[in-house]
Parts: sequence; structure tokens; C-alpha cells
Amino acid sequence: MPSKSFHHTAVASAPIDDVWAALDQPQTWESIGGIDRVVDSNIDADGRLRGFSFDTVVAGVPYRGKATPAGREEGRLISWNIENAEIAGTITVTLLAEDSETTITVALTVESKGMLAAMFFSAVSKAIGTGLPGSVDAFASSFGGPDE
Repeated sequence: MPSKSFHHTAVASAPIDDVWAALDQPQTWESIGGIDRVVDSNIDADGRLRGFSFDTVVAGVPYRGKATPAGREEGRLISWNIENAEIAGTITVTLLAEDSETTITVALTVESKGMLAAMFFSAVSKAIGTGLPGSVDAFASSFGGPDE
């Protein structure tokens, strides 16, 4: 089945602890990596996000998906396996502290799961790849500047 990988890096004007804390908020994932709406989330007793369900709309059709943990290094890296009926993949966010700023790198790999998805995969992957830079930049910008 066809697959495609994308990545984008942006810098947030915020310390790494603030950016990391945002990654444990379900609504954060609504603006990263092609997830349109988080509809259910699993947060543990320590406030860490441990999984969520989501909707993604493709060509006007909503698809329900699930994100399950793929990796977590506290304060540095979080990775999710994402899957819906047509597409599976992995989204990884890596953080790097640089003075009072944080470099955010988002890597996303997607692959089709069936013949129907494979037929439309080029259009779907193009939409994901086109949208990723803007969503990562918007997430980084959401922290504002040091004087805000």
C-alpha cells in the first residue's frame, strides 16, 4: 500500500515545559497533523494524555479514528499511532529547548489500508502535506512572544 512521510519544524516563543504541557491537552491535537476534532480522550491521574479518538474530514466525509501511544519521552518526545478505516500512520512531536524558545518538529507518516484508500491516497496525502506546515506554525505561534 502507498505511504508518504511529512515533517515540519517551527519555533515557539515559550519554554519547553509550556509547550510540553500543551501536548497533554486534547484540543492541541485538533491543530496538528490532520485531526479535525478530538471526540474522546484518555487522561491519566497525573494529567498525561494517554490516547484519544478523533474525526478527520476528507472530501466532506468524516472518518472516526483512534490515536494510541507509540512512544513518550517526558518533556522531549510524544508519538501516536493513528488509524481510521482508510489510513494508518504515526505522528511524532519532538521538542528541543533553546534558551527561552522551543523548537517543535512534527513528523507524520501515513499509509493507505485498502484498495479504495489507495485510489485516493495521492489526493489525501497531498492535503495532509499541504496543511501540516501551517498547522505546526499556528501551534508554535499560539504561545505568543515573550512580551505577550
